[in-house]
Formats: sequence, C-alpha cells, structure tokens
Amino acid sequence: MFELPGACAVARQRLSQEPERTRINIVEGDVFKVPLPGDHDVVLVANLIHMFSPAHNVELMTRIRAAAPMAARLLLVDFWPDPAYSEAAALMSGEFLLISGEGQTYGEQEADEWLKATKWRKLERKPLSGPISLIVAEAI
Repeated sequence: MFELPGACAVARQRLSQEPERTRINIVEGDVFKVPLPGDHDVVLVANLIHMFSPAHNVELMTRIRAAAPMAARLLLVDFWPDPAYSEAAALMSGEFLLISGEGQTYGEQEADEWLKATKWRKLERKPLSGPISLIVAEAI
C-alpha cells in the first residue's frame, strides 16, 4: 500500500491483528512528489481518479507506468458512469469538485485516452455496482 501518512496510520491500525499483515507492505508517500515503489505485477488505484483533474490523472498514470514492468496490470476502480447515469454523474462531479477542488466523474472514453497517452493498453471494463466499474489495463 502506498498512501499518504494519515491513511497509512489507519491501515497499520486496522491490519495490526490480521494474519495478512505480514504480507502487506505499507509505504508512506505522496504519489506526485516521490518515486513509486517499483516492480509490481498489479497496481490498484481505487476511488481516486475522480478526486483529480485530467492533468493530474495523466501524471498519476505516467508515474505508475514508470514504476511498472512490461505487462504489469493497472486496475482502475472508480465512477465510470454510463450515459444512463448522467444525472447521478453530474451530482457526483459537483461533490468531488467541492471536496478536492479539482475532481469530477470521468467517462470511460477519457480514461481510454489517458491510458493510451501514458503507455497502457486497456484490456477490459467490468461493471461492479451502479456507476462504479473496474478498468483493467496492461503496461506496454
């Protein structure tokens, strides 16, 4: 887990009594300021894309790609609303903008463009629940 210090403290506390704690490395850092730990088979970015501007999302994917070996997987779990969710997406975008000052919901097409520009190839999208979906990409 690579996260800001506050989130790492919560994770350490939550995992302290779990048997899996010995298999999980928790690394503190700011993804936009320090190099990411490298050589992972899979990188999971969950519920984060909507907090950033398009430029920050491209920077995030670029930094992850720089740390990922060829054929590594990038898993993007976020709000990727279908057109049927347009009203909900607009409401969520307003909320994300208020929380982060720059975020909003993004469509799958925008994610596709960012992935292509940052040397990832989208493999699939899997709906999870409502407007939340998983986009799976491979480092190329």
